[in-house]
Amino acid sequence: MFKAKKLNKLVAAGIITQTQKQQILEYDDNADSLALVSRALMLLGIFTVGLGIISLIASNWQDIGRTAKLATMLALLAGTGGLAWHWQSQGKRAAAEKMLLGEFFLVGAGIGLIIQVFQLSGGKIYDPLAVWCLVAAPLLFVTGQKLVSYFWVPLFLVWGIIYVCDNVVDFVWNFEVLMAVLLAAAGCGRGIAGLFPGFSAGNVLKQEALAAFYIVLAGYILIGGFDGYDGLMTLGRAAAILAVLSLLFIRFGRYALIRRNIKLGGLIVAMLYINLGTELGLFETGIGLIASGVLLILLLKYVPRAVRLVSEEKKNA
Repeated sequence: MFKAKKLNKLVAAGIITQTQKQQILEYDDNADSLALVSRALMLLGIFTVGLGIISLIASNWQDIGRTAKLATMLALLAGTGGLAWHWQSQGKRAAAEKMLLGEFFLVGAGIGLIIQVFQLSGGKIYDPLAVWCLVAAPLLFVTGQKLVSYFWVPLFLVWGIIYVCDNVVDFVWNFEVLMAVLLAAAGCGRGIAGLFPGFSAGNVLKQEALAAFYIVLAGYILIGGFDGYDGLMTLGRAAAILAVLSLLFIRFGRYALIRRNIKLGGLIVAMLYINLGTELGLFETGIGLIASGVLLILLLKYVPRAVRLVSEEKKNA
């Protein structure tokens, strides 16, 4: 679609004819089709070879000694890293990026192999994840693209979430600590992206930490908003968090995030409606059902209107 629009501009400028435009599109379609088939067959071949190697190793795993296992893993790590460096030096950045991603997963496999070979057990589940993040972190500085970052950052966030959940006992406090950690991670990502624009992990950390924060906040509202007075306090804290964040986003003109906050604000009001309706017994009488129904209609009417107002504000900004 994008290429067709560019060609239309060339036709309008008189640089090429309509016939030439059609010939270019047909040629590209044929070339893309052939390239797609070729890539699919190549991936199938690589997958088949890999499956055969895995099957061969698995069937003889018990007969392979510790030294051979570790030597094989080191050879794979060295070979993958060497290929990535070779392709990077030749300017083949896309191929080097994919090889670095393979190196990232091999690091994780190597940690698992060491645990299995030396029978290291009894530790916390997040300990191997921390080691994986630490050992694979240098890969973020080698690559100029985002492919490795898209896998390293979620691994880092999963480690942080598991660590917090394992060390914080109180259920509601668990959510609040998690949200604080994720917001701090998003802030760090923003700072890194500002200081080092070419370092892709900064932007990825900012985006994915913020997305994880909103998922945790939604869970905080849905799970913590039911329980009577404690639920009301939870909803109040969630509303305060959204209000502070909205003021911050207005300062930076982040209207998409403000709209997201308004939607979550609608979720808070809906949970408030359910909480109060249950506590006051509105769902048990005819008058209560009428009152709760009117309130629900008003919610459905005014929350989308608030989102539209923010959209208009964005257009006028």
